Amino acid sequence: MRIVIILFVLFSFSLNAQRNPIGIKVGSNLSNIVGDNTQDVSFSVRPHFGLYMEILIDDFGAFQPELVYTSYGYTLDAEGKDPNIGLNYLALTVLSKMFLFKNFSIDVGPQVGILLSAKDKEDVISNVESDFYNRDFGVNTGISYHISKKIIASFRYYIGLTDVTVVKTKNFNRSFQIAFQYKIN
Repeated sequence: MRIVIILFVLFSFSLNAQRNPIGIKVGSNLSNIVGDNTQDVSFSVRPHFGLYMEILIDDFGAFQPELVYTSYGYTLDAEGKDPNIGLNYLALTVLSKMFLFKNFSIDVGPQVGILLSAKDKEDVISNVESDFYNRDFGVNTGISYHISKKIIASFRYYIGLTDVTVVKTKNFNRSFQIAFQYKIN
């Protein structure tokens, strides 16, 4: 994964900055986990932020690689206590954008994440980090709207495809994401 990040950074600097704008992204995730024994799981609101680049192919398409800190999580009712679990990842996303109109696109692409930390905000569960794998892989699908030449709003749904829990159950990250992006150049 470190090699992928290094290649992403080198690739970013080698491209023409005027044709391929770089920007910052800030947003929020409404996330939970789905799978075995998740009937008592509810959504949790978490942040995400990072960098992106829009690589224009033509008037109808673009690729958008992103390197973001993203936090997923959930709230679980455990014996009258409500642990709020946060799973914090460094994620690399590569979106394929298809412009339906000049300012509106449909976005789809894979995402790979490395777990940076897993925490229980209420300290109900001990040693939370050992309960989760240190990686996540999934797919994003959503829409983007260019509000102006510099500002973009996006709405996505993240579907985790790999089991994130070490325990015998199979559980997957899911998240609704809303974000605003600002083109720096």
